[in-house]
This record gives sequence, C-alpha cells and structure tokens, in this order.
Amino acid sequence: MATSLTSQLQNLRTSAARHLTVEKRHVSLIFDKKEAGKLTNETAHRIGVAGLEQMKRIDPVFDTEIANDLFSEEKINFVRSMVESEENEKLNQKINKLLFELSPYLQHFACQQVLEYLVHTFQIYSFNAEMLILTFLPFHETKVYSRILRILDFDWSRSKEWQFMQQFLKSETPIPFTSVVKATMSSSHSIITCITDHIKKGVEVVGSDYLEVKHPMLFNFHAKLLLNLFNDPEKVDEMMLSKLMPFIENGIKSAMTSFRYSALMLISQLVLTVKLKEDILNTLVKLLITKIRVETAPSSVATLLVVFQQQNIDSFSKKTLQKLLRTGEEMGFWKSLRELSTRTDTTKLYLVLWKDILSFVRNSEEESEDVNIALNVLTETTSEISIFTANLAQEFLNSKGNVRAIASKFVKQFDSVSSQFSDSSNIVKHYSLENIEQFNHEEEDIEMENAVPIPTEAKPLKISASEKATNLAGASEFAKREIFVGDPINMAQKWLKEENWSKIDWALTEMANRPVTYFKKKTEDEVDGLIVKLIKLAGVEKNKNLDVGNVKNALSNVRISVRFVNDLITRFDGSSESAPKKAKVVGAPRPSHVQKTFGGENESIENFDLRSTFALELLNARNIIPSNEKTLQLLFDVIKQGNAKSDLAANSYQQNLAVNAVRKILEVSQKGKIGSSDIDMDCVIETMRSTHNHHLLRDCLRLIVAAARHTPASVVKHVMSVFTFMGNGLLRKDNELTLSIVEQTVESLFKTIISTSGSSKQQQIEKLIDLTRLFAASATDIPAHRRARIAHAIARAVGAENASIVVLVFVSSFCARWQRSTDAVAQEAAKRGSDQDAYDDLAIELLAALNPFEQLSSVLEMVEHVLRLGGDNVQPPKTTQTKKSTDELIFDRFNQTLPRIRHFRYIIVVLISRIFGNRTLIEKLAAYDDEELLKNALPLGKRLIECSVELDEFANKESNNQQNTDAQTQRYWVAFASRTEVVSEKLRHLLPGGVAARLIADVLQECINQKNIPFKMCEKVLQLANIKLGHDGYLFADSGINEKELIVLAEALNRFILPETKSEEKMRLCQNAAYTLKLIAKHLPTQSESKVLAETMQKCVNIVQQYQKLDENLTGNALLLAGELIRSHNMGSTIHHAINLLKTCLATTQECIVRFSKNSQFESPASSNTPGRGNRGQRIRQQSLGGNRFGSDTLLICSLTCIQRIFDQFSSFVCEYSGDVIIRYCRLIARFGDPTEFLNLNQPSSSFGSTSGFGSKSGIHHRLSLIRRALLTIEIRVLPGYISKVVVELKNEKKSLCALFNLLSGFIESQQQTKPELLRKSIVQLRNAFMSDIIQPSLAYRSFERNVEHFESVEKLEKSIYNFVVSIASVLSEVEFRPIVNSLVSWAENGLESSSSQESRVHLISLLHFANSLYDAFNSLALPYFGRILEIAVLVLKRSNATIISSSDELLLTGKRGSIEALETDFGLTSAIDLISNAARHKDFFTSDRCQLVSDVIIDELVNTKVEGHEKRCSEHLVIAIYRIGNADPDNFPDLLNKMMLKTRDSRAKIRYRTLLVLELLIDRIGDGVQPHLSILLPFLNELIEDENKQVEAQCQKVINALQHKFGETFWNSNA
Repeated sequence: MATSLTSQLQNLRTSAARHLTVEKRHVSLIFDKKEAGKLTNETAHRIGVAGLEQMKRIDPVFDTEIANDLFSEEKINFVRSMVESEENEKLNQKINKLLFELSPYLQHFACQQVLEYLVHTFQIYSFNAEMLILTFLPFHETKVYSRILRILDFDWSRSKEWQFMQQFLKSETPIPFTSVVKATMSSSHSIITCITDHIKKGVEVVGSDYLEVKHPMLFNFHAKLLLNLFNDPEKVDEMMLSKLMPFIENGIKSAMTSFRYSALMLISQLVLTVKLKEDILNTLVKLLITKIRVETAPSSVATLLVVFQQQNIDSFSKKTLQKLLRTGEEMGFWKSLRELSTRTDTTKLYLVLWKDILSFVRNSEEESEDVNIALNVLTETTSEISIFTANLAQEFLNSKGNVRAIASKFVKQFDSVSSQFSDSSNIVKHYSLENIEQFNHEEEDIEMENAVPIPTEAKPLKISASEKATNLAGASEFAKREIFVGDPINMAQKWLKEENWSKIDWALTEMANRPVTYFKKKTEDEVDGLIVKLIKLAGVEKNKNLDVGNVKNALSNVRISVRFVNDLITRFDGSSESAPKKAKVVGAPRPSHVQKTFGGENESIENFDLRSTFALELLNARNIIPSNEKTLQLLFDVIKQGNAKSDLAANSYQQNLAVNAVRKILEVSQKGKIGSSDIDMDCVIETMRSTHNHHLLRDCLRLIVAAARHTPASVVKHVMSVFTFMGNGLLRKDNELTLSIVEQTVESLFKTIISTSGSSKQQQIEKLIDLTRLFAASATDIPAHRRARIAHAIARAVGAENASIVVLVFVSSFCARWQRSTDAVAQEAAKRGSDQDAYDDLAIELLAALNPFEQLSSVLEMVEHVLRLGGDNVQPPKTTQTKKSTDELIFDRFNQTLPRIRHFRYIIVVLISRIFGNRTLIEKLAAYDDEELLKNALPLGKRLIECSVELDEFANKESNNQQNTDAQTQRYWVAFASRTEVVSEKLRHLLPGGVAARLIADVLQECINQKNIPFKMCEKVLQLANIKLGHDGYLFADSGINEKELIVLAEALNRFILPETKSEEKMRLCQNAAYTLKLIAKHLPTQSESKVLAETMQKCVNIVQQYQKLDENLTGNALLLAGELIRSHNMGSTIHHAINLLKTCLATTQECIVRFSKNSQFESPASSNTPGRGNRGQRIRQQSLGGNRFGSDTLLICSLTCIQRIFDQFSSFVCEYSGDVIIRYCRLIARFGDPTEFLNLNQPSSSFGSTSGFGSKSGIHHRLSLIRRALLTIEIRVLPGYISKVVVELKNEKKSLCALFNLLSGFIESQQQTKPELLRKSIVQLRNAFMSDIIQPSLAYRSFERNVEHFESVEKLEKSIYNFVVSIASVLSEVEFRPIVNSLVSWAENGLESSSSQESRVHLISLLHFANSLYDAFNSLALPYFGRILEIAVLVLKRSNATIISSSDELLLTGKRGSIEALETDFGLTSAIDLISNAARHKDFFTSDRCQLVSDVIIDELVNTKVEGHEKRCSEHLVIAIYRIGNADPDNFPDLLNKMMLKTRDSRAKIRYRTLLVLELLIDRIGDGVQPHLSILLPFLNELIEDENKQVEAQCQKVINALQHKFGETFWNSNA
C-alpha cells in the first residue's frame, strides 16, 4: 500500500523531472536498445531532416515554418527538460501540429524517420506520450504502433483509459480491435471523450479542411469503434449516452463531412439498438433538422427516417418545425424526402409532419408567410394516398387557408368526410368550400387520370351489383392481359428476323415460364441456333434493345449438349489448337451452329472474349452445367489465358466466371467421375498468387474445397501452397474480407476431409493429420490477433471428436522444426514472438471454441497420448505390420531423436497447463447451473481422476529411473515432473463441488469393496476431497453435501485408520484418510456424541500409543486428527482419552528434544532430508494432502498441536501435567528460538529465520505460541508448585530458564489485564514461595556456570529473571514489594563476609544487576529500595580495588585476566558504578552524606587498573558517575575534582593517562561550567604538558585543546 509520501512523490514525477536524472534513457522507434545507445544528436538530426525532405515531396504541407524551425541545426543539442513552462507550451503546439500532419503517413518510413528525430531530440515519448497514443490510435493493429507504445514513458497504471495497452507492450503485438472496444466499455467510456476531444483539438491545430481530406482513417476508426459499442444492447446505459451525445452534437454541427457521416451512422445504430427517452429523441430530431447541410441532406433525412421508424415520436417542437419550413427547400430536405419515399416507408414521419403542420396552420395568423409555406409543403408532400386517411382529410378541412389542391388530389378521403352530411351544401358551408365547389381539371393542370370530383347535387346512376362486378373485372389488369399463342422458340426466331424487340422479350419471358419437359421436345438445332443468335446479339454486338437479364433467365433451363458448351468457349480461327481440322473422310460430323456463326478468321480476339464471357455468364446462370474432361480443360485454359495477360484486373471477371463454372461442375458431379488429371490445381494456385481481386480469390478457395471431394490427395498435395499464400500474402493484408475468405476456406477444407464418404474412420484421420501438418507449416505466419478466428473455423470443421488430434499434430509440427535456441534465436523470438506461442495460441483457441466438457475430453485424450508415448527408453514393437497407428502418424517416436521426443512430451504438458489456465474454460463452466454441471461432468469425473493418477505414476516412475543418469536428463525430468504435478492437480480440482462430492463417494465405495485396494486412486480422490473441503467446508457451496453425507464419508474413512507398519501404500492411505477426517471434523457442527467420531477417536489413540514402531507421518496425522476432534467436538470419548493422549504427546515431545540435543545445529527439512525432484514419491510422502509441508519434525509439530488442543479444552482436567508441559515448552523455546525475542509471538515468522514450510521454525514457533497462550490460563495458586519442579529440572539449562521466566512474565502481564486484584492478593500470599523456590534457585545459576563463553548468556538469564521480578513489582505496592527486595539483599549480603565462598560473593553481582534493572524499569520509584544496596555497592568498589588492597586474600572480587572471575569482577564493579550513578541523578535521595560516602571509592576507582576492563569502565561509566555526583553536590565538587587531579601525580603513567582521559570526557560534559575550576586544573596540566610518557603528554594536549576550544587560544598562553 502506497504511503502519502509515495503518492506525493509520484505526483511530482513529471516528464521534466524524469529527464534530469543522471542516467539518460536511450529510446528509439527505429533502432534497438543497443543501437539507440550509440545514436548521437547529429545522427538523429540527419535522420530527421532526411525524413522531412521525403515527406515534403509527398505532401507540401510539411514545407512550413514550424517544421523547418523544429528541424533547424540550433535544435541539435536541445535539452527540453531545461526550458520554461511557457516555452514548452509553445513547443508542444508546434509538435502537436506536426504530429497531426504526420498521422496519415505513419506506415511510411519517412514519417518514422521524422518521429525518430522528435523522440530523440524533443523526448515526445515522455512529454507528448498521450498525444502519440491518440494521434496514431487508428493504426493500433500495426507493428509500428506497437513500437510506439513500447518506447513511451507513460504511467499506464494510473490511466484508466489506456491501461489495457500495457499487456501488449512486452510482446509488441498489435492491439486487436476487440480489445479497444472492451477497454472503451470498461473505462467508463472515457476513451470516447478522449477521441472526441482529440478531433476538436485537431480542428484547432490543423483546421477542419485538412482533417477532412487527410484523416479519413480517424473518422472511420471512430465510427467503427462507436458502432461496436452497441453489440450488446444491455450495456447501453445512461453513462454511455452521456459520452455519446457530445460526439453526436459536435459531429452534426461540424463542417467536416466525414465527421457528420460518423455522427449520422451512430444515431442510426443507436435508435436501432435501444429505445430512447423522449428528451433524447427530441434533441436528436432537433439536431438533424436544424443543423442540416446541403451536401449531406440525403443522409440526414435518411437518418431522420430511421429515427422515426424505430422510435416513438409524437411531434416536432415548434422551433424545429419553423426552421424546417423556412429552410427545408433551400437545404434540399423536401427533395430528399420525396426521393426516399420511393424506396422506403415514410409513413411515421409523414403522419407526424402533417399533424404538426396542420396544428401550426390552425394556430397561426391567416395569410402569414409561415402559413403559406406550410400549405405549400402540404401540397408537395401529400402524395401517398395509402397513408392519407379520412381523419387527416378532416384535419385539412378544419385548417385555415386554401386546401383546394390537396382536396383535388385525395377525393376519396374527402368523400368519406362528405358521407357524414346528408346535404352536400352543408359541407360547403361547414368547411367554407365555396371557392372550390366547382373546378376545372384542365385549369388546375392536375395529372390524375381517375380523379373523382367532389360530389354535387346530381344523383349518381343506379346499377346492380352484378353489373358493378362485370365492370370491375373488365377494368382489371388481368382482363387486359394478352395471351401468348404459338411456340416461344419458333416465335422468338421469327421476331428476331423481324427485329420486333418487344415481342422477343415476350417470347423469352414465356420460355422462362415453360417447364423442363418443353425443352426436351425441341431439337438441338432449334435450341442451339436460338442461343447462338442471342449470344451474338446480346453478348458480342451488345444490342441495347434486348434485355440481357431476360435472355439469361430464359436460357437458364434450356437443354444443351456438352459439345455445344465446349464450342461456346472455343475460338475457331484456324490457328487455335482447339479448332477442329477440316474433315477429309466421309461421315465426319457437320459444323455446329457456333462454328457456323463464329468460325473462320473474321472473329477477333476481342469478339471472342465478349462471346466467351457471355457464354460463361449463361453457364453460371444454370444450376447444372453439362461437362466432360474437355469442358474442364477449356475452362482452365480460360483461367490460364487470364493469368498470362498483362491487364489482370480487366480479365479477373472472365476468370471469375470460369472458376465459378468449374466449381459448379465439381459440386454437382458425382464422386469418381472426375479424376486428379482433370483438375489443374497448379492453374488454380497460380491464379491465387497473381490476382488482386478478392472475389476471384475467394472463388478459387471455394474451388479447392469442391475439388477436395473428388481428388483429396491432389488437394492435400497442393494445399501447402494455399496455406503458405494465406500466411505470406492474403492474411498480411489483414482486413475483415480476407480473413473471412481464409476462414471459410480452412473450415471447408477440414470439413471436407472429415466428411469424406466411402472412407473408413482411420483413413479420414490419416487425411486429417496430413492436412493439419500442412496447415501447421504456415501457422507461424498467421498474425497473432487473427489466430483465434482461424482456430475457431478449424474447430467447427473437425468437431470435438478430432480436436485433440489436430492439437497434437500442431505440437508435433512445432517439435519437428524445433532446435535448441541460441542467444540470437532467443532474442529474435522475444522480439517477434516465438513459434511456440503461435502453435499454443492456435491450440488453445481451437479448444476454446468447444464447449467446456468437450475441452476436458480433448485434454484427457492428450494426456492419454503422453502416457502411450512412454518414457525415454521405449523399445520399438517387434511386428511386421507396416501400417502405422494414429499415435505414430501424429508423432513417430522411433524416427525422432531423444531431445525431440522429450520436447514433444514436455510441450504437451505445458500446453495442457495453459489450457486449464485459460479463463474462457472457467467462464464457460460457470455459465452452467448445478444440474447441468452434474449431468455433463459426472461421466468425465472418474476419467479425470484416473488420468491424473496415471500421469503422476508415469512421472514418478520415470523420475526414479533417472537417478543415476546425467545431470541434463535429471533436470529434464525434474521440470517434467513439476509440470505434470500441476496438470494432475488441475485435472482433479477443476470439477465443481457437486460433481466432486458424488465422485468421491462413488470411488471410495468402490475402493472399500475391492480386495486389492487401488491406493493411487484413493489417494487422489482424498486429495480432491481435501481441496474441496478446505475451500468451502461442504464440498459444494450450495450444500451439495450435507451433514449426514459427511458422517457417511467419515464412517467409510474410519476403515483406513489402522496402525499399519508393513505396507507403505496403506500407511499413506491412513495418513490421507486422517487428514480428510480432520477436515470433516472441522466443518461438522459440534457433536455432543457421535459413534462414528468416537470410533475415530479410539482409532487415533490406538495408533498414537504405538508411535515408537509406526511411521512418524502416520502418527502425526493421527495426532492432528485427535486434536481436531478435541477442539471441535465436546464428546465424552474425547475427555476420556485426553490424559492418555497427553501422556503420549509428552513422551513423543521428549524424544524429539533428546534427538535434537544430539545435533549441534538445527536442520530444516530442506537440509536434513530433502528428496531430490527425481525421488518424487518420497517428496509426496513428506507432504500432507492439505498442502502443508512436513519434514523431520512432523511428530514434534503434531504432538505440540495435540497438546495445545488438550490444554485449550481441558486445562483444568489435566492441570497436574502442567509442569511437564512447561518443561518441554521451555526446552523447545531454548532449542528453536531466542526467548528474549520470543516475547512477541505474533510477529512475522520471517524474524525467526527459515520459513520454508510447515515443518520449519516458524511452524514450531506457532504451535509453541498457542501452547503458551493455553499455559497462561493456569490458576496462579497452583503455579509455584509446578514452577518449582520446572526450576529443579531446568537448573542447568540457561536458555530453558530464560524461556521459563519469559513465560512467567507473560503470565503476570496477562493476569494483570484480566484479574488484577486477585493476582495481587495471590502474589502477596505466594511471594515467599516465589523467592525461595523459583527466583533465588534460578539466580544461583551464575555460581554454577563458570565457562567464559557463557558469561553473556548468564547475564541474559538474570535479565529475564529480573523482568519477572519487575512484573511482580508492577502489581504490588511499595510495602508489599519490599520483603522481596529485602529477601534478595539478605541472600546476597552473605558474600560480604571475609570467609564467604566465591559462590556467595557472586550473589553480590546479581544483587547489583537487579538494582540497576529495577531502576531501568521504575526510575525514581526504585530509590526507596536502594538504601542498603547503595552501601553494598560502595563496599564492593572499596574491597575490590586491587591497586589499593595489595593482598589478594582481602579482595572481595578478583580474578586473573581472561578468567570468568575477572569478567565477573568487571561486571560487578561496573554495576556498582552504574548504581551510584543512577542514584546520584536524584538530589533528594543522594544527600551530602551519601555523596561523601561514595566520593572516595569513585575517585579511587581511577587507580584500579589491575582489574580487567578498567579503561572502558572509566570512559563509559566512571565519567558519568563523577559528573552526576558533582551535579548532586556542587559545593563538594571542587574537592572531588582536586582529589581526581591528584591522581595525575601518581608515578604510574597508566593512572595519569586514565585520569586525563576521564578529565577530557568530564570537561566535554560540563562545558562552560568548568571555568570556575580552571584554577584547580591548570597547575596539574602545566606539570603534565612535558610528561616523560608520550601518551600522557598527548592526552594532556587534548585536554588543553578542549579548553582552548571553549575559552580561546590565548587562554593557555596567559595562564601558562
């Protein structure tokens, strides 16, 4: 979590600040990092200038003052980070303008050169980072944009808009458009605002005209992005609309046509997707009408129509209507509306428009200009009789003004109004129609043939109903129709001669309507002759009187011969190889109509092209094309001729027709009739390579698909060229059309292979493998963002049944090309993405297209393939069979090298791991409800478990077999075992809880019923149960397993809880079952009594009691299970077994302690017995199924856990064993942790050293902390009895004693927080027992420990004891605590006697140490206890001065240098000095008498040089003591100072030196206050300035210098 300071620093991290760092960042768009580091400013400038010159040739806009200024030589050494903010703002404006001008040319290398210069010189990658992102965003699917993103110095994590781009930086892969759409949806649509603001900024910088002409891709991208936001209507919310409306408004108002079109498209898609509120609709309508422009009027009106058609709009606003009436004609609104009325439904718009205009006319003044315009608009727009209702007619009559023209156009509607009146004169009067009662059609010039006048007073003629029907029938179009008489073909021939073109069309229409049987009766001559004439007229001569479509329709069902078809596309010029030779024998076939009409040398090449093109159009119009081998040959010749011509674009249409004709022939022809020799695949491939026409390309691909049904071998042979072409040419054009072409082709090819009829399943698989291997050879050429679509197409074709085969072939193909990577290869792969990524992406996406259960099934097939592949040393089978199996076809291991076999095996496992890591699989599984999951996944469940078991066993077996092989082999199998372990776990744990529950129950029941228990299966099933139980407690979040089923499962598991000693598998099964039972016990509700759990408890006790002959892991799991039962369930059986369990746990703990004591150093599991990766079985045995690692300390940790559970639940019941528990607790603390550091047991485990797993120190510390917490609940009244026993047991173990007193201190602190008054009373009663039985015996440890190396640890022990005493003091009053202090003083005073032993005298040291500890804890509150102790300190100093007391027998404390006695003497003297120093801080206590008492012994300590550590005592302790004594009694300080200076006249140089050393430090502390005492110091210093001892003389000079520093240099000269 970032601190506030971190946040502030992050905010201050500006671009300028980042470029003021010491190390310059080398960034380049063109060069790699190494080359960029060598790029100089001059070189970058030359590159930029060269690029700018090239850009000037492309676009003159770059020849401006701004561009020339940025590229001037003055800018070569420009440092942008040093410019002022105003100058930087001006520079930004120039750069932004140049970037806008460059953006259309990003993929031009000259543009990239210019950008390289801007990056190097002006650091635009940092200062203009977001501008770069936005300006070139339309090129997001290009490599150069990826490189731009890579070099940006941009805080991606803090940008909600562009954060999604960060995932594409490392791989430099193009950003898919779908990712941009997804980010736009997920970033609160702020990207929309960013792009809209960017367009507005572009208008300000370069102007709207430049954007309009040069930036169409910007508007296209923006429109495409916004339209894709509506793919999911549910995600269109208020927030999105709030972002879209500003864009729509800006677009409609914009002068840029492209921007307006984008806005119009967006409005159309918006109203088609969601229902909008009234206020939003009114805003959109107002914008469309009021901001209409002449150049885009048709589009604006069309958009308005879409709005009315899709939404409910009741009216226009008044201002909008007035604007429309006044400017509609000028802007072309009415013209566009009339044109659209002929093509689309305008009903809703007209109804609302007319209603509002009529309302406007009624409410306006008569004869106003607006009213006249409105009436004219009504006249112009009311042309739709079908939608003009009687209600509208009545509205018209109610309106003001002249409606004469309207009434004359809609007579029937007005007639329906007149029927309401019996007398027509009433109509005239009611609606004031006198001026239109009579009118003349000719005068009004109304072009209506059937107009009916408004009724007059003349009565209509009465006719009967039958007469009306007869008149109506006679007036119908059907009655007027002329009936065709005669034969259509003959009549067509006749009318062709007469050139009666209308009749010819009539005859052709009749031919098209005739049945097929009609043409069967006609002779070939009749039909062929007509067809040839029509081809000549319509196709060659281009007669415009003939309807070409009618001709094709008429001839589409005509029966023609194969020979005639061949003649239609053959040129007869006498030189063509296809032209028939003149017959020289009798009986030769006569020339056909085609030869007669077009034969000879008169037909030009142009005419032949026209004839053949029209003939091909006729053939393509037919459902079935008559054909033979020659037909196909001729069609392929047409295709080849198109390839040979230079103008490929002009001939692509004819080629397209020929390709489609061939495809139709292949699709219709029966299998077997067309052979591989008939299909010229080379011609097709060449056409695909040479054409630039997407339609021709798509049809060629379809032809290949159709050919695969007839000659699959030939197609597969040539399909390699197709796939190579797809990779190198078509797909790299990278647009939606080419992608869809390839997608369809790939799907069709694979589907054709799969659905080939007449082939066996094995043959289909063989063909599929061949085709997949060919495809895989070019898979790396497919761009990364297009692989998903191609993979999904393959998945749709091959289906779930064959998906695993395709994936395995992908992996096999990769391994066939794989070689060990060098550094150069690795760098190249990292730069462009490795081949493995391509194959992995295809494989993952292919499987992702399947449903999740089909994916799981395919993965299982891949795992089984790995198992069938075997290990490294598989021998080839001894068989004469030459046919290969499917596995060998996929990957023939006997023809591959060992490295490739290993790599193939490893890649499959890695791929499976990635498949399971794909979120798509999890999301698809999550979409199923519980019932569907159970129904679909349960059949796969057992197979999943079996595969995981077999995979584990395979890896374990092979790892063990490689123990004695070379290091490389062992590393391989370590890596493989690691991967298989991951895959196995995912296979088991992927199943949802409900399926897992049923699966566990079924498998365990099978295992129990079998004689030979499948241990591996049971082990994996239990592991699955443990994971599920550990996750949610009931194997299923929705209680798929209830309490009753858990009890049943526990009952089954009880059968595996046995004290097994022989079978390793049964031992592991017992451990696993115990762990599962522990989880069940943990999650079951508390049971007061349960037979099943009682049985479990009994079995655990039986196992634990035999721990000496059982495996430690087995015993440990039993202890954990028993502990969990004690913790979770308050049953009688648990209380009954608690004492036996506790005894056993104490015994096992003691054994562990004894075992540890034999080792001089703690060994963690990793160091003591860490199995190699090869010995995977042993590693699994040292791992519980819950994921917690046990090591050699398994038994200890489990025993501690059980002890802790027992004390937590039954502490009062097992209180008598508290002492034994405390002893083991203290010894373990001494063994595994420093007691003084272990006071805070909740600190992170890292402070204790190793934290590698459950069996490390942290695990033991955790359990000890819990035991400590349980021990702190013991009643204090029984505590001394247990502790005294512990002290006796641990009297020679200092670390254990430290742990004990730390525990006691913690006990006092915890009790004081909960029961302070009871604690005080109890301590008062037990204080004597504490002193005599606990504290004093423990302090005696100093007397026994005489090892110099352990001196400091003794001091630590005493500190822990005194901490306990201090904690007692914090509870008691002064009066209550004084007996304890007096007891300690009495205990130590015996050491002052001259006859006392050394053991008694060291008690004085402990007493003085205690006094200082008490003072550190309570400061002045400790002084009341210091009276006698201060006197003892003076006696210790006086009687331990070896310089003054010459006889060693008279010395109280003494010892040879380096001995324990010498160390103790030094520590005692130091403690005595510190005690006096502490007391002297308090003037009230340190009276003049006490000052006199200590002065002499303190000064005499200056000469006590014979005791070790004298100089340190003087400099660090004695100085402070003298200063504080002088401060406490200032009047006697001169006398004290004089006594000290007299020591400088001692004959021993060492004493003089130490005295001067103390003086120097004392002067430093006193400061200016030493001035009154200079008269005492100077005489002695004058004596010492020329001392015979150089060291003394030097030290004297230091003192003088110190004084000169305080009082000036003249000070010494004047006083010398």
